[in-house]
Amino acid sequence: MPFGVTGWKWKVGRFGYTMEKESNYEKIKAKAKELLEKATRGVVWKCRCGTTHISLLVDGEILGELWEGVNPKELEVGAYWYGKWGTKIQLVKDERVMGFLWLT
Repeated sequence: MPFGVTGWKWKVGRFGYTMEKESNYEKIKAKAKELLEKATRGVVWKCRCGTTHISLLVDGEILGELWEGVNPKELEVGAYWYGKWGTKIQLVKDERVMGFLWLT
């Protein structure tokens, strides 16, 4: 479940953050599972601190990131929250967060 007030989410508006009605978790979960079925792993790179980053591609567009070389179809949908650029969803395997999926 998201953080904050139940039933509401923060959204960036013209004059800063505003609140709007929150989406249904089941709809978010269904959309994330649908995207994971079509997802493929993209470019692998390491940042200067040594962390591995793997692009998560859906129809040629980067819609997420993984930190370990797992098959996207083996991942489960975890917790989510709303950020400045949409919803971020944890991708979990064996109770470990392996990356994120971004919904706009």
